Amino acid sequence: MLLLVLLAAIEIGLRRMGYSPGDMRPNWINFKPVDSLYIIPSFYVNHDGILIADSALLAAEHCIINSDGFRSPDFNKLDSTKKKVLFIGDSFTWGLSAMPVTGHCFVDLVRNETNYEVINLGIPATDPPQYEALAAKYIPRFKPDMTFVVFFMGNDLLTEDRKVTPDEPFYYYTNAGAISADIDGIHFKSALDAYNYGMNERYFLRHPKNIFEWVISKSALLSRLYSVKFRIKEKLEYEAVVKDSHITKKYLKQIQQIAKDNNVPVKFILVPEYKDADRSPESYLAKFADILQDKDLKGDWIILPNSKANFRDYPDGHLNNRGHRHYADFIKDYLKQFFKEK
Repeated sequence: MLLLVLLAAIEIGLRRMGYSPGDMRPNWINFKPVDSLYIIPSFYVNHDGILIADSALLAAEHCIINSDGFRSPDFNKLDSTKKKVLFIGDSFTWGLSAMPVTGHCFVDLVRNETNYEVINLGIPATDPPQYEALAAKYIPRFKPDMTFVVFFMGNDLLTEDRKVTPDEPFYYYTNAGAISADIDGIHFKSALDAYNYGMNERYFLRHPKNIFEWVISKSALLSRLYSVKFRIKEKLEYEAVVKDSHITKKYLKQIQQIAKDNNVPVKFILVPEYKDADRSPESYLAKFADILQDKDLKGDWIILPNSKANFRDYPDGHLNNRGHRHYADFIKDYLKQFFKEK
């Protein structure tokens, strides 16, 4: 009897926490059911296949977007007498979860606290193919004195390749979250198709295949327990790509070559996933040896000592203001020494 009461209490607790029966979502994903799906076109893929921001839509969020579609000052008004520092990356470089983003993102801090021309090409939900496309377009244009590619270990290790295609979205920004156009090896041509797949096949048990799954679909607790098998599958897939990151390395080496061809220094700054933030740099080198100790890449990695205290908890997982300050201070010191040595 006591066990039944305990199980009932856990079931009620899970439902109050927002876990519904049939819900098998991992705690790190920003995906939720909605009554009616609609697109939030704050970001879109341009004619170069590069994801950029819409200035008019983001103005309401007090984000100033330049004519190229980035949260950065006008590229045509850069002071040619100053040293230029270029940042390429995803939501971390954009400054997502910094409060407020325009004052506390580490890129803004570097800009505001130094005399460099700081160029921010960070866009949320992007990946190494976008980083390479940005490098190919903007490194020859700016010829920066330093380029930083901010690499997030949580999702920048690619499990599959993708083509950079003009005007073709690789993420759909919706009221249900940012939904990838490519899920489980399937390319979805519309946000609704990608959403329906997430709801019906990927993250929710809405169409049980047998009596066993039918019973599970009626309980939040059983659904969470059943989801463990999918988390194990994801973990094995991630461990496989950690051991063989050739797809990702291809793009990083192409960025290196673009930088070399333009006589521009480049460094890759590692940002850990929240759950790994307390690892030492030595531990990272051991765990991610395939990419961090690759003979062509190892000299260009920057791995900072870190802490979970620098991050927001899941499902956010981004840097908090303390984390942005941590990276800004390191980068400022690094640049001071780099330019002094030169």
